[in-house]
This record gives sequence, C-alpha cells and structure tokens, in this order.
Amino acid sequence: MKYSRILLFLVGLYLLLIALSTIATKIVGFDEVTQSTSYIYTHYVLGFGTSLIVYCYLGYKQTVRPYKYAFLVAAVYWFINLSVGALLSILLEISMEPLIYLIPALLHVIAVLLGTLLGIQLRSKKFSVIKK
Repeated sequence: MKYSRILLFLVGLYLLLIALSTIATKIVGFDEVTQSTSYIYTHYVLGFGTSLIVYCYLGYKQTVRPYKYAFLVAAVYWFINLSVGALLSILLEISMEPLIYLIPALLHVIAVLLGTLLGIQLRSKKFSVIKK
C-alpha cells in the first residue's frame, strides 16, 4: 500500500476544497455566508464536483484496489475535517450542529463511489483501445 499516494490525494483534496470555499466566501462576502442559501448550495456543488474529479483521477491512476484507496482518503479527510471542526468549536467557542456535516458527508460518499467508478471505467476504456 502506498501511503504517499493516499497522503498526496488527501492533501490535494483538502487544499482544493479550502481554496474553493475561500473563493466562494470572497465572492459572496463574509457577512452573507451564513445567511445565503445560494452560497450554501454553490458550496455543496463545488465541493461535490471537486471531490468527484479527485476520486475519478484516483480511480484512473490506482490500478490495485482503487476503492480501498479512495475510502482511506475519504476516511482520513473526514477525520481531519471533524477534528478541525471540533477544535474550532472548542477554541473559538463557535457552536456547531452535528447535522451541518450530514449533507457534505453524503455527497462525499457519492463522490467516492461515482468518481472511483468513472476513473476505473476510463482506465479500462483506454487500455481496451490500446489493445485493439
């Protein structure tokens, strides 16, 4: 098992999602973030799309047990995400509802399954074209 590949995809995914969140916050404005439903939906769509692309690439590149790698990346990502949320809640005394993580977690699971499947299918089509 290549832990460096897991770490690479994990850090890449985390930094991409943070960058997209920052850009979306700058566009909407910090004061409107918590009250704007369009920001929340845009944030979900951007996060899902980015996660889907990352897991598709992982499924394409990882030839041995791609689902195992994808689930490990997702598990470590969510462990870090929930840990950072808990630290922010404790240190900054920000009250966070646990349900706030439900929709992103469900979208992330869909992105893991669908993205890895798409990556595997792209890789198999590439090799079938080469064999002909």
